[in-house]
Amino acid sequence: MPVSQKRLLQLFAFLAAWALIVIARLAQVQLVRHGDYVVKAQRQQERTLALQPVRGSIFDSRQRVLAESVAAESIYADPQAIGDPAQTAKALASVAALHMSAAELNTKLDSGGGFVWIARQLPLEVSAAVKALRLPGIYYLEEHRRSYPRGMLAANVVGYVGLDGEGLGGIEHSFDAQVRGRAGRITLLRDARRGMYQVGGEGPNRPIDGKDVYLTIDSVVQFIAERALGRVVDQYHALDGVAIVMDPRDGRILAMASNPSFDPNRFPDFPPDARKNRAVQDTYEPGSTFKIVTASAGLEEGVVTPSQIIDCADGYIQIGSTQIHEHGHNRYGLITFEDVMTHSSNVGAIRVGLVLGPDRFYRYIRRFGFGERSGIALPGEASGRVRRTEQWSQLSNASLSIGQEVSVTPLQVVSAMAAVANGGLRVQPRIIDKVTDANGNIVDLPPVAAPVRVISEKTAAVLNEILKSVVSRGTGMRAALAEHVVAGKTGTAQKAVRGGYSQDKVFVSFAGYVPADRPRLVILVMVDEPKGEEYGGTVAAPAFKEIAESTLRYLGVPPSIPARTIDVSAPTLATFSQKPSTTAGSAVPDLRGLDARAALARATAAGFRIRASGSGVVQTQQPMPGEALPIDHQVVLTLAEGAR
Repeated sequence: MPVSQKRLLQLFAFLAAWALIVIARLAQVQLVRHGDYVVKAQRQQERTLALQPVRGSIFDSRQRVLAESVAAESIYADPQAIGDPAQTAKALASVAALHMSAAELNTKLDSGGGFVWIARQLPLEVSAAVKALRLPGIYYLEEHRRSYPRGMLAANVVGYVGLDGEGLGGIEHSFDAQVRGRAGRITLLRDARRGMYQVGGEGPNRPIDGKDVYLTIDSVVQFIAERALGRVVDQYHALDGVAIVMDPRDGRILAMASNPSFDPNRFPDFPPDARKNRAVQDTYEPGSTFKIVTASAGLEEGVVTPSQIIDCADGYIQIGSTQIHEHGHNRYGLITFEDVMTHSSNVGAIRVGLVLGPDRFYRYIRRFGFGERSGIALPGEASGRVRRTEQWSQLSNASLSIGQEVSVTPLQVVSAMAAVANGGLRVQPRIIDKVTDANGNIVDLPPVAAPVRVISEKTAAVLNEILKSVVSRGTGMRAALAEHVVAGKTGTAQKAVRGGYSQDKVFVSFAGYVPADRPRLVILVMVDEPKGEEYGGTVAAPAFKEIAESTLRYLGVPPSIPARTIDVSAPTLATFSQKPSTTAGSAVPDLRGLDARAALARATAAGFRIRASGSGVVQTQQPMPGEALPIDHQVVLTLAEGAR
């Protein structure tokens, strides 16, 4: 074979072999590994991002904004399109509002990837400062950021949101599904010149904005409560505190304050403990405020009456091998049950609790809602702890009578006091008014449980008179107001420690309602470990007064104390004492000018029977005040509107 033909065959064989290699490679790329290379190309040329919707706003009861979404921009980079990462990082670091060092930025830009976030959800003025630098490979994405225009106000209720738009606390968390909306999708594409542009975000990829939530909280009342609570916590160098304001008529929470608190605009700067909502998440032993349960059960079951004499002995009571003493080493001796409550006698309350016995007492504790969650729309609500009677010790019946061996939440105490305030009905506390869509249409009205009767209206009326005396002449005198009668109960509870109770660490509180005969507000102030003082009447009661006085004035509630009963020369409000002016069996008390509830309570406490007609306040009565009682001890009342 000639040499030329041989070389031609060799060249043909080489080309054929090369063609086979190319075909095999193409087959591998196009057929065998087609999917892998498509994915690789997509990674190099495009990136899909979630396009966050506009998160719904959170309003207070008067449509003031507590949380909203405002326009923002996020900054991202294509490191492969940046010629000098170090110089670009240095330029970015010159924008102080980014709060990032050149070294930190250089690490991001020198990663070698095709996409990296520089900063998320920046205020527009910050992104504008970066845009002014005109840096190659730096791009911008329109987003929204969460803003809390009132800062720390109601922060523990409202909550906060993370960078990914997820609610992380408070209403932001519990209503995240409604407020968050539905995210859209946007694709970042890189062209042949390594430029980036955005596509998508429309049609099925369009984000759907979230719904708005309206709270029962009133920002002004919230401010009043937070201010008063902050003052008392600071004054007594306490660990923390809680203040709650509730409308007993329908369970609406007007204010729910926790101290310490935080700014949700800068939530990472605060410790987790400051972000807690102590009103529903913390539990404590309530001490003497729990005596309203003891008193309610005793009065309802007929084991005690307000005028019944209780032997409080020499200041202590022996239960097995344990002595339980009065606070402050007081020795009350023989006093009425009204005075047991007025002076917050431990011995007297224990004697009533022991007569009730475990089963009846336990039943009333649970009726008032202790040991179970209220169902309020806030995350992390604790149920407290009430042990079943079979787990009680020999001491438990006595301890529970004075608010020990039970853990409660502040919200449970407010709810229990509200049950007395509104005539014996326990209403479910609620903090959500409604949820609306972008057009203002109501899309959700949270269900509210029907009121539950825990004590009779008569028992509530009698206890109302007793709780008034706590404020007018007892341990709660510092809660008294000049223009309204207050009813309430003080509480001082030693903190449980291993092996017993601390001698110097206490929870102090005051729970009450006002105006006492037509309640508009139920208020609890609880302070944890105040320094220098150890009684609810001296620490918490003045804070109650500040909140009640300012809130009633803000709400425009007219004075409820008739001018004729005000004695401006008196050093205290002793003239507001609800004790009857005469003793049972001697003469008829003056019931004129009282509403039906107050008249019933005063007459019942003094041992009289009432027959009434009409509505409003007492206009006339038979027999007249001061006259001798008829044999049947019955007083006939005629009521009329506006007589007072």
